[in-house]
Amino acid sequence: MFNQNHYVPILKWKRGERTALEKLTSTVKNNMTPLIEIQPVPFDHKERVFSKTLDQHLAEIGTQVKTAWGQDKPIFVDVNTLYENGDFSEEVLQSGQHPVEFIIDEIEANGTKAIPVTGIYRYHSFHSSIKKMNDKYKSGVCLRLEEGEFSDTESLRKEINNFLNYIKEKPENIDIILDYKQILPKQESTHINNIILLLAQFPFISEWRTLTIASTAYPKTLQQIPTDSNGDIPRTEWEVYKKLSALSLGRTPSFGDYNITHPDFVNLDPRVINMAAGIRYTFDNKFYIFRGIGVKNNGFTQMVKICNDVINHTCYRGSTFSFGDNEIYNCANQTRSTNGNAETWVTSGINHHLTIVAQDISNLPSTSVAHLLNT
Repeated sequence: MFNQNHYVPILKWKRGERTALEKLTSTVKNNMTPLIEIQPVPFDHKERVFSKTLDQHLAEIGTQVKTAWGQDKPIFVDVNTLYENGDFSEEVLQSGQHPVEFIIDEIEANGTKAIPVTGIYRYHSFHSSIKKMNDKYKSGVCLRLEEGEFSDTESLRKEINNFLNYIKEKPENIDIILDYKQILPKQESTHINNIILLLAQFPFISEWRTLTIASTAYPKTLQQIPTDSNGDIPRTEWEVYKKLSALSLGRTPSFGDYNITHPDFVNLDPRVINMAAGIRYTFDNKFYIFRGIGVKNNGFTQMVKICNDVINHTCYRGSTFSFGDNEIYNCANQTRSTNGNAETWVTSGINHHLTIVAQDISNLPSTSVAHLLNT
């Protein structure tokens, strides 16, 4: 489906992320296959209840994907993240249909090819629904594996074989994502060595339809960078990938990341947090962080100064680089009708990130598939 010069961004399926994807150019979209994570039903902290039913929460998924993606290319869809808020008790829709089946059906009905994502240890009804969707649409399946599952390669091989036998598929119809989630800058050398060792022992290494390494160094909080200041964070995941892609590996994986977010689900009460205004801006081997102060008492008028800090920094790529860059430029020059809100600047940062990473990956040297290693 794609080779290593291809980007697999992992996107929490929220409105800001959807808009960031929608505003990408077709050229940028052509260099990526997003993995979207269906989010839990929103919780109303004030009323102490979930604000929607499962049916209401998922009702627009097909049109959302069509609007945001709009390409004659598939996407990966992981429904398991729907259950990350364990307090929500609805497991099936009112019709009795499993969410995996409803979501894939809706996306397919709206014209987008949806490749369902699963893992080797998900519960039986989940795997049963994955198999049902693969039998129905013949799109194959994405198998998303996490770091804790890599330590015993013999056990991993057995579980993978069991999975293939259950869904009655061959490796050439399976996409593999090796998901390390968060990695730390001090772990770079160890991480590279661990990946090399895993790839050398991974079953059917040359046969999988695609193979992707995913991770991020983006932290859960930005406490290391004080409010009303600017700083940067190493993009360890990108440094690791560039070094891996320069090696003579049996198979060079594609690159995946969590854009400018941390992998974990966060369910904070907006009444008790005072989010600082700011912009997260990706360039080369760093996340550049431009932070303002809390918006509860200071609002978003401060974004004019923050955006000026961005456009005057050496990392800024210019107003025509992406939709997000243009938003930053217009705010700095006060040609936007408003100074935006939190969602505006999430959208802008992610849109810029997706654009620059897709471009950087497409410019990396290719590795010939003739060197793939059979195991």
